[in-house]
Amino acid sequence: MKAILPLMLHELGLGGKMTVGVHDTDYFAKVSVRLPGQSRWELLPHNDGSTQDLWSAAGEISRFIGSESYPTRHNFTHYGVPFRKLVSCQPKDRLEFLNEITEAWGWRGLVYTGSRNLIVHSMPLNDMEGSVERMLDWGFTGTEESIADNGVCKRMERAAEQMMGWVRDFAASHPKATLSELYQHVLPLLYDLLLGDMPRELDVACTAHMLILNPETASLPRFRFVDLFLNEKTRAIAVKAYNDSVVGSEMYTLDRFGLGALPFDLVLPGHGRGTLRITLRAIHVETPTPIRIPLKEPIHCIQELAEILTRELGDHVTLVGKAVALISMLSSEFIFVFNEEGSSYVSRTRKMHQILREKGIEHKVHPLLRMRYYTWDALEVEKVRLRLPSFLASTFGREIIPAVEFARNWNDVVEAQAELLKKLRELRAPRDLMQYLVERNQNGWSAQLDEYNKLKIRLRELRRQGLALQHTVNKLYDDLKEIKADIRDTELAKGDHFRSVIDWTPEETQRRERYDRDIAELLVRRKETLSRIREVKSEREALERQGEAALIRDRVTTIEVNAEMERMTMIRNAILTRKGLVHTQHRPAAWWIPMVDPSGEWFRRIASTTELYLEPLE
Repeated sequence: MKAILPLMLHELGLGGKMTVGVHDTDYFAKVSVRLPGQSRWELLPHNDGSTQDLWSAAGEISRFIGSESYPTRHNFTHYGVPFRKLVSCQPKDRLEFLNEITEAWGWRGLVYTGSRNLIVHSMPLNDMEGSVERMLDWGFTGTEESIADNGVCKRMERAAEQMMGWVRDFAASHPKATLSELYQHVLPLLYDLLLGDMPRELDVACTAHMLILNPETASLPRFRFVDLFLNEKTRAIAVKAYNDSVVGSEMYTLDRFGLGALPFDLVLPGHGRGTLRITLRAIHVETPTPIRIPLKEPIHCIQELAEILTRELGDHVTLVGKAVALISMLSSEFIFVFNEEGSSYVSRTRKMHQILREKGIEHKVHPLLRMRYYTWDALEVEKVRLRLPSFLASTFGREIIPAVEFARNWNDVVEAQAELLKKLRELRAPRDLMQYLVERNQNGWSAQLDEYNKLKIRLRELRRQGLALQHTVNKLYDDLKEIKADIRDTELAKGDHFRSVIDWTPEETQRRERYDRDIAELLVRRKETLSRIREVKSEREALERQGEAALIRDRVTTIEVNAEMERMTMIRNAILTRKGLVHTQHRPAAWWIPMVDPSGEWFRRIASTTELYLEPLE
């Protein structure tokens, strides 16, 4: 979509040379949870379960309207869902249910499930077993399913076949090519497809080549930032500034990498990628098999580092900054172009530069250039009807909708879903939730609420009967207490009588026998009372926990769970709608445009409404 920029620069008469790059120095995506039956290359969805930690940037695709946005467990509990209760009521395995309910819609990431760590730059295409074609086919086919007009679908098939042809033809004619080389080949073809002509001032590059460090390139501005971490006057300040900027994020501070660690990695052919550590006595590269280069004297600048690395490791050493530092490296020489949501690391980079400046270190960097697209507002393409996925069909109120209507209404729908989420969070009592479902005419909830109310009334009746039985139990316990007191008093009297008798006359003997008979009768009464207490308790337990009451409680629980599942579904639909449409408004996939509207009208409307603004890094 950044093809819009050279078009705007040309129309504004600004000119300027643009380099589009493939970021190929990262590892290929992997997952920590490998499920049974998976092949080496898998197309996986993103969710808050088995692929929670999935990060895919080297092979991913979104079908039309799809995005990587997904609802999390925290989202559901935040808006009132008793998540654990619902999980425990599911017939499915816990992980299976979690994967399903939190899955992003319309997105797949290409993942390598093998044991090795693969660098994108050196990934041979012929080792990927046709997974790139499978990824594209998934996205293209899904996009065709999202259009409701046969005539448009025929044109879409031709556009899909054209783009698939780029990949197949390149792979056939370049049997030893890498994935990075394929992407570099395809990028200008996409620009040509969108613009109708290839921009003249356009270069294609990759980070593995742009960031090659040797004695000839060390003087380039892109490596000037590295000097702050090598110069003994600024190194301690620069390291602390970096560490302070990443605190509170998922990124490690440099001390976690070992003594002398810097916020840069080296990518070495045949060795892989590893953190660069420089101590007084050696250069260390933490590749899978660590490398150590002894030093005769400490390194003070980037030029010295470049000469030693080239002498020891060859002339294809790539020095790439870790996420926060990479922005600083390239912004020292180029104007970085990001879309509205591009890179979550920018705020950390800005904080690092602010700290450096406060410590008296000035490092000049260009501001970022942001591009704000109005993708969905521009989708007023005549004669195109969209077939919405189920979550959007729910939030828009229908499955088939003209593109013009979608363009006019999507913002209102997003705002309505925000209000819905707010309302759902306020509904705490099950009956309030059910009443809300009735008001929304949601799936016959009027009948279910009526049944629920009747069952609750019947439960109250049974509870009253249970309370009456409990009253009887309480009375029996009072009787039992009196009987025990009588037994105690009679036994005391019997003892007193025994100790007081001096001459056991027939009258005294009869009196003692009366005590024995009274105690025996009281013991029988105690036994009978205890037996009656057990009977009434059992009767109450049977009334409240078995039979009719048990059936009613099961049904009440089922209705409450059904209501909470409705809440969960509405929350899922609302979050997918809000996050997904806003995200894709800012970050559409460029290939959607010619597939949905080969006339180019949609692209021209996006280009005419795109806004540019600068975002300082200092």
